[in-house]
Amino acid sequence: MKQSQPTLRARHARRMFYANSGLWAMGNGLASTTLVYYLALELGAPRAGLGLAAILATHHLVGVLRLAAPALIDRVADRKRFCLGGFVLAAGLLLLLPVVAAPGNLPSATISLWVLVGLWSAYHLLQYLATVALWSWIADLVPAPIRGRFLGQRERWMVVGHAAAMLAAGGFTYAWHECHPQQPRWIAYAVAAVVGVGFMLAAVVPLGRAPERRAKDRQPQRSAVSWRAIVAPLADGRFRRLLLFGCWFSFSNGLTQSAHFAFPYEVLHITLFAMLAMQTMMRVGQFSISPWMGRLADRLGNRPLMLVCLLLTAQGPWFYFLATFGGWWWLIGAWAAWIAYAGVNVALGNLVLKLSPETNNVAHIAMYYAVTGVCCAASTLAGGVLQDAYGTAVFRLFDGLTLDYFAALFLVGWLLRLSSVVVLRLVVRED
Repeated sequence: MKQSQPTLRARHARRMFYANSGLWAMGNGLASTTLVYYLALELGAPRAGLGLAAILATHHLVGVLRLAAPALIDRVADRKRFCLGGFVLAAGLLLLLPVVAAPGNLPSATISLWVLVGLWSAYHLLQYLATVALWSWIADLVPAPIRGRFLGQRERWMVVGHAAAMLAAGGFTYAWHECHPQQPRWIAYAVAAVVGVGFMLAAVVPLGRAPERRAKDRQPQRSAVSWRAIVAPLADGRFRRLLLFGCWFSFSNGLTQSAHFAFPYEVLHITLFAMLAMQTMMRVGQFSISPWMGRLADRLGNRPLMLVCLLLTAQGPWFYFLATFGGWWWLIGAWAAWIAYAGVNVALGNLVLKLSPETNNVAHIAMYYAVTGVCCAASTLAGGVLQDAYGTAVFRLFDGLTLDYFAALFLVGWLLRLSSVVVLRLVVRED
């Protein structure tokens, strides 16, 4: 049977979205947050806890500006050009990483650290604005009945691209240090990041070939330029409950983010290659289950899938807690538990789209990711402040039991993440 033109266009669009996600994920894997974090550690800035936490947090904080995405899309360009331009500019900013990281280019290590924070934040802001347009674009071209399967397959492309690139980045930086032990490590980190920029720019090409739903087929969104329209999602009861869960979930995850990176480097002395290898293991696991997660989301619903996956991912800090007493290899359990984030990513993204209006969803998408990003940023920065203040502290408990700062924080993080399961169960409704 000959397929209709709209069906062919929709299938072509999905193929282009898959290709974009795979290439962009490869770029992100080479210029990963872990790599940039280790690059920042190489700067040797004093009392760097807050600055290092800012590497993980401020891109979430500036992400609140994605609330302006509806107005910018209407005023600056159409949705497709806005998306393409945002991704190109975001990738281009990372070409400045070698300039920031090179010793002597800036007056001090502390200044270099905070310039790196600013650069990393600007990169993410542009990426976030473009992603709001991309999610709206996807919602137009992927029908709701198959959207879970599409998101699962898209997640699979992202996972395999990210995993392959992270492993390559880890192997390259390890080989660089082995072959050039007298050379500073930051050179290898910067080279990997610049190669990642090439993949990010290549990822824009498939998006340029993807069709855009014609303007006459879409409901005009001009009202989005007003602040009243931007905050309108807060009046939506179902969406507001999802937002409440998202804020608590983000806060619970953010508090231990900095420690998850600092503890292996500062206490266990794990190399970047080892960290990226564990992350690659996680990505390979996510690659294996993502399409299945999408099918389960379509068949059973998003909330039941999230409840199970959240319970599994909550165990990550517990394995970090055990590593403080039993050895670095306990960390493998944490990254294995975080394979279940594949289900969270698929179901949560699907929920955001499902609880947003079909014809005018940009404001809802922007509101969710902006507000939850601020919560994650605030708790991550709080974790950095706590690390600067109590990083060497020892807490005495009952019966002579003592916990150092990292062990205590991981225990609290485990309890907070478990509580996210309860919050989802109590406040979010799909029907």
